[in-house]
Amino acid sequence: MSEERATLYTARVSSGKNTFFIDGKQAKNGHYYISITDSRKQEDGTFLQKKVIVFDESIKSFREKVTEVCEMLEKLYESRRDEEITEARKTNPRAFMKWEPEEETKLEKQFKKGIDMEALSKAFGRSAGALLARLERMGLVQPEVAGA
Repeated sequence: MSEERATLYTARVSSGKNTFFIDGKQAKNGHYYISITDSRKQEDGTFLQKKVIVFDESIKSFREKVTEVCEMLEKLYESRRDEEITEARKTNPRAFMKWEPEEETKLEKQFKKGIDMEALSKAFGRSAGALLARLERMGLVQPEVAGA
């Protein structure tokens, strides 16, 4: 196995069950490279790792192409997100809107009175899931634990 010098720069990105380690390194021969490691914890507690190495002569073109792909996907995501919000607002007019302090106060009062979720959903123009999430943040209900 080839010897490596110390890592010059490191960054970490967590995404679901995966963690990506992005390192800028210098090889023993003085050349620079990027090492991207995809690490995923397995059920037995070990980690499955896959590594991509980009050598210094390809770093500029690699960055350009990754940037192009990211920008294109971000535009598509924004477009899809706008469509999802528009669709959600057909049934829940306040979907994805910021909660105002007055709304939270009103929600707390009505929730404590025992008004059912369907009625609250209609009154607040938000889905039952959005109401539960807000009630959890407000400390009025306990989060549901998956598998419980």
